Amino acid sequence: MNTPTRHVLLRDRRHWLGGGSGYALDRDGALTLARVPGPPGGKAVALAGNYPAPREVSGLALGPCGRVFVADTAHDRVLLSEPQCNSQAWLQGFSAPRGLAFGAEALFVADSGNLRVQRLALPALEASSAPVAGLAPTSLALDSEARLVCVDATAGTVRRVSRLGVPDTAFDGAIAASARLAAPLFVAIGANDSVLVSDATHDRVDMFDAGGTYVATFDGPAAWMPGAIAADAARVYIANAADGGILVFDNGGVLQGAVSGWRGPVTALALDAGGDLYIKPGLDDVYLRFAANAAYAAGGQIVAGPFDAGVEREWERAWIECEIPAGTSVVAEVAQAKTPAPAPSASDWATLPGTDALLAPLASGVSERRHIWLRLTLSTDDPRATPVLRQARAATEAEDLRDYLPSTYRRHDPDDVLKHLAQLLRGEFLAVEEQLDDMPLVAAPSFASATSLDWLAQWLALELPRIASDDERRALIARAVSLFARRGSPASIAEFVALHTGIRPAIIESYAERRLWVLGETSQLGFDTRLPPVDPLGMVAPDWLTAPGCCPSSEGEQLVGRAVVGESGPLAAHQIGLPLFASEAYRFCVVVDGYRVASPATLRELCRIVDREKPAHTDYRVQVVMPELRIGLQATVGVDAIVGGPLPAWQLDQARLDEHARLMPPDGAPRVGEALLDGSLQLT
Repeated sequence: MNTPTRHVLLRDRRHWLGGGSGYALDRDGALTLARVPGPPGGKAVALAGNYPAPREVSGLALGPCGRVFVADTAHDRVLLSEPQCNSQAWLQGFSAPRGLAFGAEALFVADSGNLRVQRLALPALEASSAPVAGLAPTSLALDSEARLVCVDATAGTVRRVSRLGVPDTAFDGAIAASARLAAPLFVAIGANDSVLVSDATHDRVDMFDAGGTYVATFDGPAAWMPGAIAADAARVYIANAADGGILVFDNGGVLQGAVSGWRGPVTALALDAGGDLYIKPGLDDVYLRFAANAAYAAGGQIVAGPFDAGVEREWERAWIECEIPAGTSVVAEVAQAKTPAPAPSASDWATLPGTDALLAPLASGVSERRHIWLRLTLSTDDPRATPVLRQARAATEAEDLRDYLPSTYRRHDPDDVLKHLAQLLRGEFLAVEEQLDDMPLVAAPSFASATSLDWLAQWLALELPRIASDDERRALIARAVSLFARRGSPASIAEFVALHTGIRPAIIESYAERRLWVLGETSQLGFDTRLPPVDPLGMVAPDWLTAPGCCPSSEGEQLVGRAVVGESGPLAAHQIGLPLFASEAYRFCVVVDGYRVASPATLRELCRIVDREKPAHTDYRVQVVMPELRIGLQATVGVDAIVGGPLPAWQLDQARLDEHARLMPPDGAPRVGEALLDGSLQLT
């Protein structure tokens, strides 16, 4: 057969063909189950109750420094909990408080029993005028412009008021005109200030844009009963009262999976900035916190296709490369058809019997198999484990290996049993051949897996920075040769320090600090000139030149050479003159701003990199430049100097002389910084 084999690969490094839900990419680009919040300690939470559960509305709101506000609807109060300080307080004066919303200026409480929304101004949480009155508020949410969105249970709609409490009639009208809401329960703010509303009558969650225009409906499972909602820029969490679970959607409304380890009623949900999910199961003050990314979703799926084998061609085999830990599974399915449309129905899918399978036996009732679809389902029973799918692929028919055997094998193989065995054997050979063919890619930074970058860098004696991303590490390995070409130079030392710490210091070589002197013009001792530490000519041992005789005569003695302890020492011939420049030679200073190395660990890392990169015969010192005001030298406002404001108010019993109060000078003369125009200072 002269026709080349056609292959389709779903993965190209970090890009996958097709789409789906419930999965994520690891560092190498392989598919895993998506990370979701998990229960504390990894122990699943299953609350007793009957399902479907009633959809009650209560409230949770999160403040700064870990503060949590909880609507205790059953006891007409709001709990302020501060876990960091292990303290709590109660806010009173409500009747059946439900929804809560926390903003930069106030805490809003849906005081449903009193048909109002209370505004508690920060920082003392003092009650102020209600921005919305004359309705039955239940769920509340604040958008990025501090506009309050409120569910009005009596009118069966959603309303919005501005930061100043002015009703947004345009938004309210757009919501009403959409005719999408009948019995709204919960409201939340999603990406780009979109408004998400769950409806009890229609059992759906609708998304509206910031102007109130209907955008989309979340694609939940069949017969679901959506309730409480929490959202951030990337994800939306929706409680499902039908089975007690919490579903995870992307910000476009596509189902991604479910939160692992939770089953129970939900009256409120909230998300903090770190992605932790807060869950309130009842109408009291009890809530739970599920840590972000502490578990894997129960399942995920990717679907790709159709893929065309070509005219008069069919797909021969499909196979996957995966890792399946205990408690997890990967199911590969294939659908085959003559034409690319319509899309496969549920009965068209056939499960591969293994990770590598021939497709012809799976195509029962299909006359031609020119087009193919692949569906891969990942699942886990252990929230702490996930399968890893590295590749999925298919190939058209290749050469018949019976052509390499004596013809008798073909004549005695009417059912193509040997052919099929040879096809499976070719799959084993192909895996080995591809590994050999891909050997050059092992050393290619652009194709090497992220987990092998450290190993690849070791071959080049390159230490990769811990603060660099995988793409940055690949780029560093690719330019390792050019980095090493100037290794040991001041610019190279500064660059390596910047790569590892994010700080680019100034490298000043000591010889550059020497000043030239001209005799009679610039020759100040200690500035332009200085004494050498030892005699630059070395040490010359003294000798006595005397007149003939056994004893020197006092008249004829003459001293040749000179040696003074502390002023001279022995020098080799090639070291003559070395003391004149030895103090500057092979020395440099690393200058870095003090605020950049405030952490001792950062300073230690900087010194470690300099020690590694400097030439072995050199020495250095680190000069940490601290912000010190020196007029004419170092006085940058905002860095070394700040503009002083008025003195703080002082109390009579706490004032200290020269700190809060000062004595007037006896002469009453004006002083710099104290003179007032028309007071002690006059214009002349």
